[in-house]
Amino acid sequence: MNIDRKRFGNWVKKERKKKGFKRQEDLVDDVLSQSVISYIESGNGQVSKSKIVYLLKRLGFDEKKIEAFELSSIPEEDTTFLEEIQLRLISAENIIDLVSPDEGMSQLDHLSMPKQDEIHVTVEYLKGKIYYGKKNWSKAFHHFMQSIHTIEQNIYLKKTNLESACYHEIGRMEYSQNKFYSAINYGKKALSHFQNDGERLYYRDLILVSQVIYLEKLNQIGEAQKILDQMNSSPFSHMYLSGTKEAALNAYEVHAKFLQRGKQFPQAINMALKGIELARIDKMYDRSFELWVTLGSIYSEMDKAHLAEICFKTALKLKHQIKRTYLLAYVYTQLGKLYDKKEERDRAEREFQQAIKYSRKTNDVYREIDALSGLGETYLHQQKYEQAVKVLNEALDLAKSHRFSEKTNWLLLLVGQCLVEMGDPDLQNIALDFFYSHLQSIEGGETMIAYSTKRHSAGDPPGG
Repeated sequence: MNIDRKRFGNWVKKERKKKGFKRQEDLVDDVLSQSVISYIESGNGQVSKSKIVYLLKRLGFDEKKIEAFELSSIPEEDTTFLEEIQLRLISAENIIDLVSPDEGMSQLDHLSMPKQDEIHVTVEYLKGKIYYGKKNWSKAFHHFMQSIHTIEQNIYLKKTNLESACYHEIGRMEYSQNKFYSAINYGKKALSHFQNDGERLYYRDLILVSQVIYLEKLNQIGEAQKILDQMNSSPFSHMYLSGTKEAALNAYEVHAKFLQRGKQFPQAINMALKGIELARIDKMYDRSFELWVTLGSIYSEMDKAHLAEICFKTALKLKHQIKRTYLLAYVYTQLGKLYDKKEERDRAEREFQQAIKYSRKTNDVYREIDALSGLGETYLHQQKYEQAVKVLNEALDLAKSHRFSEKTNWLLLLVGQCLVEMGDPDLQNIALDFFYSHLQSIEGGETMIAYSTKRHSAGDPPGG
């Protein structure tokens, strides 16, 4: 029975009092004890469905009333809010692991958290990771145990595998303090609570590898070898799509972008998030950056600007960790487009200027054209036609010289729109230019269009 127990419990409490049962004890009989009623109303502990149905009948309701509290029946505005919270928590975990624990704590401190167990267990787990990173073992232990305690009270949260994750992290803390036997015991607890059909499946291999390390330290080589053999037969041992992590993460990004192009947005988001998770685990900063920008562009296309902004800003937190600085042109262009869409033109201009700076610094012509085009459109939307024409013509010259037919046609249309608004006599020349460019695309330019689109639709191909 997958219901929002907190919400259901609050409703039961109100209805009990409405029906004249002022105290929980007033409903106690051979079936219902006071502790069972307390568990139901507080949303803590596990109570059988039969007893919940029985209590409903005592209050004058039938079994169907439960359906209103199923997790899938949360009002749409609530699910939108929860989507944002979940994304911010994923962002915070990436910042904790890839930037710094303090940055991650700052992000958590600024969140307004709903009182839901599923959110609470994640927040406590993340705080445990923060204090682990700061080597504050007592505080880390406290937060990990808080997460574990909440899961023990709500069996449906076991699917998160955070109970297993917390025990594993506590084991690592014990190992850091040379308490090897204790580390092994926590590792065993982690493994015993692991759900093979749950989330964070990568933790199984992390737990097993850690057990091998602990055992090796105690010179228990035979036991360690048994675990290694177990890992080799594990269905979770092949986490990646290919032999190299770089290639696997590239594949996730490419797949996400193709799904986005096909308007399969939920699938695209899921694919990007899977890549983001793997990039975080293995500290692949450049790929993490790229995947966050890709996820942001998906949300932007879905008109979920607030979620897109979270993604782009998360990517920028990794600014000083990435090696391929030309990727900065990518994120600044996307931010520029986002702010232009939100009609925040000054911010859009600043982001596009940053994108132009980084694309020129790294000699990335394609991204320079994108940034110039975005800046030109921002000027156009503000009716700054002369500035727009100047910038768009810069982009147009680059697009023509590199034979980017698709970009050339689009830029000609934008310049033409500006000239129409200005009543400029050069419009005829632009119209002819567009005609010949478009004709070239039809006669033989399709290959070039396909090339330019495919070459830049995803991140760089993986190196060996």
